[in-house]
Amino acid sequence: MINQQRVSFPLTFRNLSNQTNLRSLLTGLMVALLTLNILLSGMARPVSAGPIGPGLSSLGLQHLSETPAVLNIGRYSTINNVRLQNNGMLTLNREAVVAPVWSGNWADFGLFSAQPQRLEMPFNTLRATWTAEVPEGTRLEVDLRVSPDAVNWTFWQILEQSGQLADFGAENAFLYAQYRIRLFSNQVGNSPLFKDIQLEANQRDLNGVATARLFALSAADDKAKPAPPPPPTYNVHATREGLVGGRTANGHIIQPRDRFVSLPSWTALNDKDKWDYKVRIVTSKGTSAIAPVWDVGPWNFKDNYWHNPRFEFKDLPIGVPQAEKAFYEKHNKGLNESGAGIYNPSGIDIADGTYWDELGQKGAWDGKVDVTFLWEGALPGAATTSDVTAVGAWHNGVVVKWNTSLATSSWVEYGLTQNFGQTSWVDAKMVSAHQVVLTDLVPGQTYHFRVRGKDIYGTETASPVSTFKTLPGLTVPLAGFQKDVGIGLKVAKDNTGLTLLGGRVNPGYWNDNPIEDYTAGASISPNSFTLSGNLDFDIAPTCDDKGQNCLMGYGSGYKYFVRLSNQKGDMLEFGLIHDVSGLSPHSMTLMIEGKVGGKLIRQYNPPDSGDQKLPHHFHFFWWEGKLLLIYNHGQPQVFNFKADDLNISFIGAGRAKGDILAASFQNIAFSPNGLK
Repeated sequence: MINQQRVSFPLTFRNLSNQTNLRSLLTGLMVALLTLNILLSGMARPVSAGPIGPGLSSLGLQHLSETPAVLNIGRYSTINNVRLQNNGMLTLNREAVVAPVWSGNWADFGLFSAQPQRLEMPFNTLRATWTAEVPEGTRLEVDLRVSPDAVNWTFWQILEQSGQLADFGAENAFLYAQYRIRLFSNQVGNSPLFKDIQLEANQRDLNGVATARLFALSAADDKAKPAPPPPPTYNVHATREGLVGGRTANGHIIQPRDRFVSLPSWTALNDKDKWDYKVRIVTSKGTSAIAPVWDVGPWNFKDNYWHNPRFEFKDLPIGVPQAEKAFYEKHNKGLNESGAGIYNPSGIDIADGTYWDELGQKGAWDGKVDVTFLWEGALPGAATTSDVTAVGAWHNGVVVKWNTSLATSSWVEYGLTQNFGQTSWVDAKMVSAHQVVLTDLVPGQTYHFRVRGKDIYGTETASPVSTFKTLPGLTVPLAGFQKDVGIGLKVAKDNTGLTLLGGRVNPGYWNDNPIEDYTAGASISPNSFTLSGNLDFDIAPTCDDKGQNCLMGYGSGYKYFVRLSNQKGDMLEFGLIHDVSGLSPHSMTLMIEGKVGGKLIRQYNPPDSGDQKLPHHFHFFWWEGKLLLIYNHGQPQVFNFKADDLNISFIGAGRAKGDILAASFQNIAFSPNGLK
């Protein structure tokens, strides 16, 4: 199996219009754009986007890696005369399979195609690095191809060495990648050995994707045309393949009256029994047939004469097989790419059933036919949107869900009127089932919204306008406690605030006092919460009568945090901390501490990053064994945490005797669906 190393991608947010209710202290409304399937995978580490040009950088790379052990679990698309050795390396199976005659005088040949793999983000370049042993008299070749949708594929790119970069066009974007290994030997029993492969893909945004040229890779250079040109058609000589009982390059055993074709390039060879690359053939008599490319030949194996630019024989015009020029005009001295003589001008071999039964051709060579290379012009329609719903609305947020016919990026336009005015940041992860969380909305208001996205072809899609209504916010009674009586405690009459003002009198330090006799705060009544819910509050400094000289405390250290605990004994604490011992010696920083599943959590943002003169906003959302934190309208973090018998406390503490606390929890509000 390809082990896809999951990459975390940036989730960013934008401050938007003013909030009029409930939390008047903070003026910026924020949209948190968050696809829940990313959240469920627990990703939190941001990675910067990489380049879209011809090279890869060390930032923003997506990784796929694989070893031949996939043979044992069936994750391959084609397997032809290869096996897995005891040392875990891929080798020829010694069946004396003859390689396509035009590829050289080989005694044994094998082919292995891995299953296509989907990457998380769009890309347009791949670097392949592999480990192999290639004894004298053998050859090992690696091919790559890519697709936006696992249906329409580029041609295979043939790599000449490990570490080579395959560029699939700066104007293009893709989601799927596939590699193929070809093994050759001049003696049965002597084999190259393939050990492993790593693929590195860049991250490519969907701006500037040239939809009209995505698959028209052999089109004319007129970029201004709004629609892709049709797939190319060329008039070439055709011959009957025959060879019943033989084996094609992709491992198919040729049957009587079989239906397929052979083209002189590895770049258009299908996996066994697949039809990704197919041609339409029309004879001079008007008969026609469509057939897949299952073999390589005639005469050459690198001559993709239908593609612009050609891989080989670049001096020849597009659409003219080298064999035709060699036969009639002695191109390359009348020899093929391997130096062998060419004895007919054929550019396509046709299996017997297609040749005789469908086309009605006679003999082994019956003149020219028109061949249309259908994969070169395929272009699916743009994505469509369906099943748009806004569910689970709470006092300041909602979950928006929708589906798209193709994978797209995700964003939402919304506002209090049909003019919207607020737009979430784009989540570039390409999915077909979308779930986006909008938070920090105004309570008790009707919102108009529509969902947007951009598919892999660069085409935007939008839904009709819909509405949802947020619920009014609720307050919950707070029960105060003072384990250090020197810390003054005042709970607001409406239970939306908690002020901590005073000096610590108990001796010792907070890091050596297990009974926490340094704290003061307030707790919610036990068993008040459901398994999903929402909480918002601000931690604000104490200011003088003029609203100036604001500070959150004095002394060697102080912290303010909310503690969440469950029936399993898991506990998480989120807040602000100042600590002269080194965590944040001059100001404050975000503090995340706790223990979940026996694992300690200790996380602190850069020291002194929290301004003590300003309030700081905390937003929590818990659901389905997850807990989301958004701090100061920033990037979300998600923690594994079950809300069974959830208890919540708002707590302040001094580091040592004499430390002064001077801050408050303000605008505490819960969602109605978070309370029992």
